[in-house]
Amino acid sequence: MKSKLFDERQLQIRGEVFFHGLITAFALLLINAFLQGFDIVWASGFHQNIIIILIILMVVIIEAIIRDAFFGMGQMRWPIIGTFGVVSIVLIAGVVRSFIQGNVLVEGRMLTSQGLIFVAAIMPVSVTVAGLVKEIVEKRGNHD
Repeated sequence: MKSKLFDERQLQIRGEVFFHGLITAFALLLINAFLQGFDIVWASGFHQNIIIILIILMVVIIEAIIRDAFFGMGQMRWPIIGTFGVVSIVLIAGVVRSFIQGNVLVEGRMLTSQGLIFVAAIMPVSVTVAGLVKEIVEKRGNHD
């Protein structure tokens, strides 16, 4: 995005948000390294990496939304929130369908592929909820 969409305050906040994302990345990698060191394998290597990336993205996006630095000045919010909402519905429906068909979240103390999709579904749901809550809070604040 062009930085002209954001005022100086928002740019400062975005820098802080990305720093928090970096700290989150270090913490998650360190935790995962300790788990591996104790021979605790909670998912395949590929799934571990995807989940770590999704958690970092979720932390950064939600903090940016809450701190009013995700959307630029004059940028339409509802299409973005709606997109996350649609993705949420599709992922959740797929997960529910998969579990109805007998697939499991965890097998042999490891997250399955369906478990990965379930965890991946949490991200857009969380972002959608954060966006909706922020919009509701702002609308109520404007009416008071």
